Amino acid sequence: MNDNKLIFSLAIGVIFLFGLFILLTGDEQEAVTVIVSNESVQEETQVVSQPAIPNNNEEVFASNIEELIEETVEEIIDETLMPLEEVVVVIEPVIEPEATVPTLPSLNESDSFVFEELINIEGGSSILMHLVSEELVRKFVIMVENISRGEFPEQNLPMLFPEERMSVTDLGSEFYLIDEQSYQRFNGLVLSLTNISTETAVDFYQLMKPLFREAYAELALRDSDFNDVFMLAIDNVVNARTALQPQQLIRPNLNYLYANPEIENYSAVDKLLLRLGPENTESLQRRLEFFKRRLELDASLLN
Repeated sequence: MNDNKLIFSLAIGVIFLFGLFILLTGDEQEAVTVIVSNESVQEETQVVSQPAIPNNNEEVFASNIEELIEETVEEIIDETLMPLEEVVVVIEPVIEPEATVPTLPSLNESDSFVFEELINIEGGSSILMHLVSEELVRKFVIMVENISRGEFPEQNLPMLFPEERMSVTDLGSEFYLIDEQSYQRFNGLVLSLTNISTETAVDFYQLMKPLFREAYAELALRDSDFNDVFMLAIDNVVNARTALQPQQLIRPNLNYLYANPEIENYSAVDKLLLRLGPENTESLQRRLEFFKRRLELDASLLN
């Protein structure tokens, strides 16, 4: 209740008690009688009685009423002016349930696990159409190891490359020019890889890291940790050498080669990125750079 309403209620209570007091102790008056006749109008003299002298019981009652009024007013004032009690609000921390970490399967039975995890993450389902169905973890590790050395395996890849062949424009004199529409063959694959957020990709990698390390140990190539090899592979993609596009080609045999000997001597990773096209290459490099920075940040926080 606010102060105005409280004061108003106090005043009404005092008036009520005071009125009760007056009613019980006030003067008594006799009624005035008026007689009307047909002959003449005679008015009786009004007789006003003297105030009644209260007896002892009335005095005691009046005194009690006065004391009751004073006590009631004092109690209301005391309650009104009473200082507010301090209210202490205790906010308990919200305890969030711990996230459950899926139990990893054996390496030989990891394919179905990988597919299930990709289906459940945002953007992961679009990658499934670009993946092979068997030995995903082992093939991924082999590809990463090759990229870390600047190589790129032509077989046993974890992803499906476009079946469309590269299209070229015949310039004559056994020279060819890459048709820029050939870059579009890789749009779907690159878009699927780059649509997954950096945080989601890092979480998935951390989940799968024990299986990656196990598959890398099977190669028995050198005494190193798979995470270090993975970082080196990312650096080779992010720092790949570039060249003006499109480039002229020659075809001394079934395969096309770059007419410029310097570009032909690029690493297999560099030339692969050239075939992806400038836009696809830039998108892939940017995503991998964010991915690596996040991994390095997480590692530094743990240390």
